[in-house]
Amino acid sequence: MFDKMIILIGMPGCGKTTIGRILARELEIPFVDTDELIVQAEGMPLAKIQQEKGMDYFLSAEENALFSLDDTPKVVATGGSAIFCQHGMTYLSSIATIVYLETDLNMLMRRMGDPKKRGVVLGPNQTIHGVYRERRPLYLRYADIRIRTHRTRPQIVAQRVMAVLTGKGQDEKEGQEDGSSGKKEDSSEENNRS
Repeated sequence: MFDKMIILIGMPGCGKTTIGRILARELEIPFVDTDELIVQAEGMPLAKIQQEKGMDYFLSAEENALFSLDDTPKVVATGGSAIFCQHGMTYLSSIATIVYLETDLNMLMRRMGDPKKRGVVLGPNQTIHGVYRERRPLYLRYADIRIRTHRTRPQIVAQRVMAVLTGKGQDEKEGQEDGSSGKKEDSSEENNRS
C-alpha cells in the first residue's frame, strides 16, 4: 500500500478522475474527487453554483474542499480551477505529491464539449484557449511531477505516474516529446476532468 497522498491537477478533460481511479485501485488507497466534495457540500451541480452564487463563491467552496483533505494516503482528483486557490494549493504542497496531467489543447477541446455545462470557471468572454494559457503556468508552478497524457491510454498514464512515484521511472521535462518534470518531476498522456 502506498503511504502518501497524491494530488492530480490539470485542465478539465485531462483525465484526472479516470486516471485517479486507476491509480487508487492499483495503489490500494482511497480515491477522492474534490468536485464531488463541492457538490455534496453545496447541494447543487458545479455549473449551477457558479451561475447562482458567482465565481468568487465557487472558488471559496473549492478552497474549502482542498482544506478538508488530510494527509492520509489517497489519490485526489481536483477541479481544473483548484490552482487559483493559492492557500489551498500551498497547504496541499506541504502534505502531498502534486502531479500535473498535461494534455494537448486540441484533445482537451474535443473531450470537454461545452465548458459552461461542465462547470469550467471562465472569465467574461474567455475562451478555452485563454483558460489554458492562464492556467498552464500555475499547473507547472505547483507540480512536483508532470505527466504528459497526449494520445496515451489512462492505464499507461497511471503506470507512468506510479513509476515516477516509486523511483522506477523518469519524469518529463519541458520540450521533451515523452518523458519527465514540472516543479520537480514530469511524464506523458491524455484523458478527462473539470
